[in-house]
Amino acid sequence: MYEVEAKVRLSENDFKRVKKELPKIANKVGKETNTDHYSSDLKNHHLRVRDKNGQGFIHIKSKTRGEGIEANQEVELKLTSGEKFKHWLGKMGINLGAQKVKESVVYKKGTVRFELNEVKGLGYFLEIEIISGKKEGIPKAKKQLIGWFEKFGFGQKDFERKYYLELLEEIRKT
Repeated sequence: MYEVEAKVRLSENDFKRVKKELPKIANKVGKETNTDHYSSDLKNHHLRVRDKNGQGFIHIKSKTRGEGIEANQEVELKLTSGEKFKHWLGKMGINLGAQKVKESVVYKKGTVRFELNEVKGLGYFLEIEIISGKKEGIPKAKKQLIGWFEKFGFGQKDFERKYYLELLEEIRKT
């Protein structure tokens, strides 16, 4: 499975506008609170332990990005206890140092997932994700993704090219 996704930073006015437009386009799934802890020890993969509305998950991703669009291959596994898993990762020498807290209102239309996000310390974002079962489907998914952003008045030039963690790190350094 491949996730093809991009995000744009929203002003408060854009956030309010998109919040009104999204229910006309897609079905509201609900609200999510994600507290993510990331490992910076892995070079080619991305390890994340997530607490999502009280449920623990581990995500392992092979990430690629270009022109603000990510195409990630991901494995997600449920955990009986995210805290115990983080403890054991530490015992194995895997550091989960970086953290991100994201409050989301989630909408779906077919294979398209829309997230209206508030990321603690960063502000508001619109994130759109399309799932592609095969690598060959990534170019088509990228075109669809760009089309969805255009419906909200955003072009590819508006895509945030950095990961949330990179943005948080920039703030931490200042």
